[in-house]
Amino acid sequence: MDANAGGLDVIPFYGAEDREMFRIEREAMDRSGRVIATLDNRLPDGAILDIGAGDGFTAEALTTPSRPVVALEPAAGMIDTDRPVRWVRGVAQRLPLRDDSFAACYSTWAYFFPSYHDISAGLSEARRVVATGGTITVVDNAGDDAFTAMADRDIAADLDTWSDLGFDIEVIETAFEFASLADAERLLTFYFGERTEPALYVPYRVAVMTQRVTGSE
Repeated sequence: MDANAGGLDVIPFYGAEDREMFRIEREAMDRSGRVIATLDNRLPDGAILDIGAGDGFTAEALTTPSRPVVALEPAAGMIDTDRPVRWVRGVAQRLPLRDDSFAACYSTWAYFFPSYHDISAGLSEARRVVATGGTITVVDNAGDDAFTAMADRDIAADLDTWSDLGFDIEVIETAFEFASLADAERLLTFYFGERTEPALYVPYRVAVMTQRVTGSE
């Protein structure tokens, strides 16, 4: 399937132009797999939607025979058809999918940034396509760690906003663990500028925010 963005707010993403940098990022962040394990434990059997799936790294990791993950991604340059997942091209604000067609959905570091823009359309669409009793999970930076401290602005999620929206929040202690100092320097200086000192291990806190769909939203 394909959906034109049609002027909707799509966050520009470097990964569509620099796939190698994106590979370094996804392999380094949470190398221990704690975020994946948390999602794995929370997601039910049935069809699952990954909103803003990037190159499908997480979708592939979470796909099982009883839990196929559909990877939705707006940027054609990110889509990796070599991964054994089903791809749908589209935007969070207008999902090209039927009502009540998924047991759950999740989004990892994609679209749902209240400080960046209005996320209400995306949440409404997520609630539309997830069946009653299913869950919506959003993963973002929790802040108060060595990684987010490198930024010259606040890049953490506003956890109060998510709590006010009715999401339960779990914070996971993990880390960026790089395969080499060269990889660390390439990614961290890209994120935070040349003043950043690369390190093989950078402590990192991740917020996993979940809400059950009740059908009354």
